[in-house]
Amino acid sequence: MKILIVDDEEIASTSLKRLLRRRGLRKVTTCSEGSKAIDLIKESDFDIVILDLLMPEVDGVQVLQETKPFKPYTEVIVLTAVDDLETATKCIRLGAYDYLLKPVDYDRLLLAMNRALERKGLLCGFNPDAPGLPEDDIPEPFSAIITQSHRMRELLRYAQIMARGGNPVLITGESGTGKELLARGIHAAGVAPEGPFVPVNVSSIPESMFESQFFGYVKGAFTGATADHPGFFEQAHGGTLFLDEIGELPLHLQTAFLRVLEEKQTTRLGDTKSTHFDVQIVSATNVEMDNACREGRFRLDLFYRLKSAHIHLPPLRERGGDIPLLAQHFLQGACKKHNRKIDGCSPEALEILRQRQYPGNIRELAQVVENAVLVSDTSQIFAHHLGEQSPLPSPSTRSLCSFKENHDMHFVFVLHHTRGNLKETAQILGVTLRHAQRQLADLRSDPQYASLVNDI
Repeated sequence: MKILIVDDEEIASTSLKRLLRRRGLRKVTTCSEGSKAIDLIKESDFDIVILDLLMPEVDGVQVLQETKPFKPYTEVIVLTAVDDLETATKCIRLGAYDYLLKPVDYDRLLLAMNRALERKGLLCGFNPDAPGLPEDDIPEPFSAIITQSHRMRELLRYAQIMARGGNPVLITGESGTGKELLARGIHAAGVAPEGPFVPVNVSSIPESMFESQFFGYVKGAFTGATADHPGFFEQAHGGTLFLDEIGELPLHLQTAFLRVLEEKQTTRLGDTKSTHFDVQIVSATNVEMDNACREGRFRLDLFYRLKSAHIHLPPLRERGGDIPLLAQHFLQGACKKHNRKIDGCSPEALEILRQRQYPGNIRELAQVVENAVLVSDTSQIFAHHLGEQSPLPSPSTRSLCSFKENHDMHFVFVLHHTRGNLKETAQILGVTLRHAQRQLADLRSDPQYASLVNDI
């Protein structure tokens, strides 16, 4: 079990660490700054974080807000010297498992840690001491999401649990990270998967048409209203309303929007009767919502109404191991769309795709691959199809090199051709499976080839 203690009082954190080590817990890390704790939690897989609430500059609440969307299965136990019910409620709402007062009753703390670890195991559905989720364990409703990332699999499992609750879910992340695809998965995993899924881009609705589009109107309500029209809330009744770019909702319209969400009923323009609706709200944005609330651009009460659960999708640069899988998926789609037959990407092309920067994330990768398919005149995508030079000598060309270099490069070429299937690679090369396994292990330890063979 990996534990992180965050407390600006070094004596307190040291004594707690000593106590935990006496109880047999050896993997204990301490941290005295909230900002540093945020980085540690995001970068590591801690099972439990024991978090002091009152710290200078970045306090415990900020640490909780910044990290829980990234690490939903890391359980947090908050410690504080202030007995404040409002703060305790806020911490629990943000995802903390428990809230304990200082001076700490160590027996109670250990009990809370054991129970938190049990909850982690129940939520994840696997041994909490295990390093990660089973490799094939992507929840069925999210099967359209292509990933082998442990972090993404954790997020999908968490999304499935939150979807079953039927409460509002807020998805954040950069443009092109797959927020709508995740929203569709939440709908499929939710309480009414057979109901409608109604996607709405909030930023594309003109302010003058906001009420008529969201609340609907009756015939004759205004010039051009030639028939009754149900609003988005009515259209999504019994299903899910997906509000994309919710951060762009104009401030003066947010009050009416909040009232509708609280009352769960709308009144069409020109009508006197209210219509009740029952929908699950899933919203998404690439806006920094905390900053928007602090700057007065977004109502805090509406923000918390939309954020019963918060899921942050990582950018593609933090999912480098998924690039070959995504590239192959987009290549197959592009070949079908343009009636082309291309087997895959060469090792050099895959390396270029891995090293490339993607400000547009997955959406940009899809476009890069499609463009390569359009210009390719071979059965493989090579470096020049991506508009770049090969980072390594192509195995299809001859150059002066040692027998070992030639042997290693050919092994990489065949391994990529079989998409990492070692048994098939060994058959093509005419060697035993054990020999191929040893060769792969050697290349993974060689800096020149490690990036080409890892995560295939």
